[in-house]
Parts: sequence; structure tokens; C-alpha cells
Amino acid sequence: MDSLTITIITIIIVTFLSAFFKGRKIDRCLKKINGYFVQVYNTKEKSIEGMAEVASNSIVIEFDDEKASKNKKFILYKNEFKNMELILRLHGFFDEVQKSKRDQIFKKAINPGLLAKLNRKLRNVFATAKDAVNEIIGLLLTSAKTMGPIKALSSQEKQVNKLKDDSVGSLTGNAFEPIWEKCIGKRVGVEIKEDDTLKVEGTLIEYSQSYILLFDSSIAGLDQEEPHDLLVSREYGTIRHIIN
Repeated sequence: MDSLTITIITIIIVTFLSAFFKGRKIDRCLKKINGYFVQVYNTKEKSIEGMAEVASNSIVIEFDDEKASKNKKFILYKNEFKNMELILRLHGFFDEVQKSKRDQIFKKAINPGLLAKLNRKLRNVFATAKDAVNEIIGLLLTSAKTMGPIKALSSQEKQVNKLKDDSVGSLTGNAFEPIWEKCIGKRVGVEIKEDDTLKVEGTLIEYSQSYILLFDSSIAGLDQEEPHDLLVSREYGTIRHIIN
């Protein structure tokens, strides 16, 4: 079996497995807004608000508005997630169960127990392996475009890139960021790319390949005074400062 055949078989197998698992997995930061009232912003404009129901490939927003009786729910599909630059989870809409759950998550981030530390270290091992596999797949797909039959696809860049996206995923960052791990439970400043009018701060609770989760955040430059937690798209912003 030659190297080209092995490469093609590897790509097919990894693409299938990746699509299978990706279709069932929910981003760990997006899980934190499931069942909560949220406001979604795109380029500082509030585009939608309501109760969020999160699935692996979509988010359903149920409007809390009598005027919206004909269209009570709005569906955001996965390919539209990139438009969700800021997602605010407003404290004023929490019920008692949600308040208690949030407090537990906050305390665990500030002062994690032994079991929580071990669980996170184990998850980071798998995340590091995942990042390495994603990089290898990207290299395989890039090199495969110049090999044999796949070379014919070089003029069809969209199809080849789609295959790459399906196997690796639309990733904006690593699943494991060593320096960010040291910032969990600390207050950080998030730099908004290409927009220095927004100043974002908050306590770092969690991050994923696509989002950064901050508790008790503040956003200077945005007309929002209600206490809230915040998801920031990693395509839109990144952690730049450690405040304490």
C-alpha cells in the first residue's frame, strides 16, 4: 500500500470520526448559557435576546416578548455561530437554582479541590492530543492537495478547504492554552480585535477553542449596565492582560 493510499484512507477515517463526534458535542462554554436568558451582540449591536436552548449544531432563542407571539423562537445554526461575537448572560434573570449553580462554578474556579484539579489536568492531556491531531490532519490535507488524484482538486480550492474544515473543525484557537490555565479564577482583560473602543474585563472561568467565558464582566464602550457573565468569541477577542 503506497503512501498516497494510506493518506487518503487516513483522511477518510478521520473525517468520518471527526464529523461523528463533532455532530454530538456541545462547546463547553456554550453549555453555560443553556437554559439562561441571554443577549447576543454582533459588532456592538444587540441582535437578539431571549432564553437559550443549546444543541450541538444550533441554538434556539425563545423570545420573552408578547409582541413576538407569531415568531416565538429563533434558530441560530452552527455556521452562524461566528456572528455571535459577545453573548451576555444576565444575572437579573437567574432563578434560585441557576444562582446556586453559578456560585458553585465560581467557587470551584477560584479554589478548585483535588478532584477538580485532577479532572482538569486529565482533560488538558486529551485537549493537547486533540490539538496535535488537528495540526497533523491539516498538514496531511495540505500535502494531499499536491499528490496524485487529489492534485486535480487544486483548482477546486473550496471543496478541499471544506474537507479540511469538516475534519479539523472551524477552530480559532487551541483546546489547551497553558498560560490561560494559570489565569483560571483570576481577573483578566480581553483585547477586542480591530476595535479598541471596547474594554472587556472579567474573571476567567473557562475557555474552549471558540469562546472565552468570563464571570462578573464589565464592557466599557457598550451600553450595558446590568450585571452579567460573558462569552467572547475567540475570533473577536483574546486574553491580553492579567489584572490580578
